[in-house]
Amino acid sequence: MARERKFSSDEIFNTTKILLLKYGYEGYTFSLLADALNVSRAAIYKYYLNKEELIFDYLVSALKKIHIDLKLINQQEPFTEQLDELVSKLYKYKDLQQILLKSKEIQENGSEVLIHKKELIQHLQLGMYTIIQTIIEQGKKEHFLDKEMPNDTILMFILHSVATPNSNGIAQELWFFYIKKLICCGISGKKAIVDV
Repeated sequence: MARERKFSSDEIFNTTKILLLKYGYEGYTFSLLADALNVSRAAIYKYYLNKEELIFDYLVSALKKIHIDLKLINQQEPFTEQLDELVSKLYKYKDLQQILLKSKEIQENGSEVLIHKKELIQHLQLGMYTIIQTIIEQGKKEHFLDKEMPNDTILMFILHSVATPNSNGIAQELWFFYIKKLICCGISGKKAIVDV
């Protein structure tokens, strides 16, 4: 009997992300994952009872990483520098928003393990949002962001702006500049208080 190829958590999570983006939750299967990893389905079942458990573990891992990254943003810096870091860090995880939206389709079916993991995902998302809210407050304090605009609206705008596909292949630095300009100035064409 041939020895089963070993795979790391990062390998299984990265492959899961790629397959979820390509096939969605409904189309994602352990057969596809096993083929992509060049292992048997039995090898995956040694670690995960079902795809829901694996997807939730992937999301927990990704959210923990982004949480750590966002906590590294220096809250003492001016808003424009915090925004620079925020946009570049969120861009690393731009696909995560799309997968998080799809994960809402997942039913826990009374599984205590899945219920606990879903609660952990929600807790980590709230932690991420709290960090972003602090940056938004700084932007309002420094008059870059509209004080009348609800923080949740700004937060969702930032997340969706960063996740917008760069289908025209604009250079990343210029793409980030446009995103930051939209966040601070909108699309009205009015001159910003200072360059972003």
